[in-house]
Amino acid sequence: MNSCSLLIPCHNAAQYLPRLWETIRSQTIPFDEILCYDDGSTDNTAEIAEQLGATVIRSKVCRGAAFARNRLAEAATCSWIHFHDADDTLHPEFLEQTKAKIQSGIDVIVCHADWVEEITRDLLIPRRYRQQALEEDALAATITNPIGVISCLYRKAVFLSIEGFNESFQCWEDADLHVRLAAIGARFSVVDTVLAYSLRHDRGLSRNQVNCAQCRLQLLQTYADQFEGLHSSIAAEAEQVAIHALMQLRDLQTARRAVELCLSLGQRPPTTQNPMLKVLKAFLPTLQMLYLQQWIRNPKFFSI
Repeated sequence: MNSCSLLIPCHNAAQYLPRLWETIRSQTIPFDEILCYDDGSTDNTAEIAEQLGATVIRSKVCRGAAFARNRLAEAATCSWIHFHDADDTLHPEFLEQTKAKIQSGIDVIVCHADWVEEITRDLLIPRRYRQQALEEDALAATITNPIGVISCLYRKAVFLSIEGFNESFQCWEDADLHVRLAAIGARFSVVDTVLAYSLRHDRGLSRNQVNCAQCRLQLLQTYADQFEGLHSSIAAEAEQVAIHALMQLRDLQTARRAVELCLSLGQRPPTTQNPMLKVLKAFLPTLQMLYLQQWIRNPKFFSI
């Protein structure tokens, strides 16, 4: 029987849980069980979760989302599991549409997700996934188009076979999970519909964007060491880290490290078709070239 568990890691999430529960109660097919892991909260998260009907696993020490999710997966009694962050929400047909994709040989079911601003609900990032890309080369697809955990329904046995999330990371650990699943040959099935919503604000771990960029770069270095045939794709991702660190974060150290990774993989940024930039690459330092490329693409950004 294809039973499904909803697993929610929580840390000081009392203010978010009622909003999430509205979308849980609106599911056209209910989850078979709902488990929350109270990750050392200092508010009444555990009490609120219990009042809403969840089974709560309590911890006095905050160990992070990856640790919490792994404990939830171990405790789940269903054959399929879905992780959802307490401050995000679900489409009413999330479980109905993802569960309809369950079949023999499929290990991960992926839907589209919208990242939206919490208050205005303006669309910030549309996260979209392609069945063809995941069928042709799931490893390359999961590295170059990272999959967020709230988009997925997992076969529990396969999730546990790779020991779940890497608990040493506090960000990008969900994207890394899918790379590791792809590496063991897990098969993905895409629901071509937006069924999950990430509500973006500045109160979570992702507010430390410098740390997130450093985590991403560390993982890309790991992939470069493991997957020689994907060096070109990994270098392209490292170039994006360099651009983000240089332009948005003003973090020269991380930008330099990202460029060094690109160079070690045989690619010198910036990647460009601009004839002038191609010539200048032979004379100007790489970070200056990246800066110049971004200025050419969006001069208004520099006038703010």
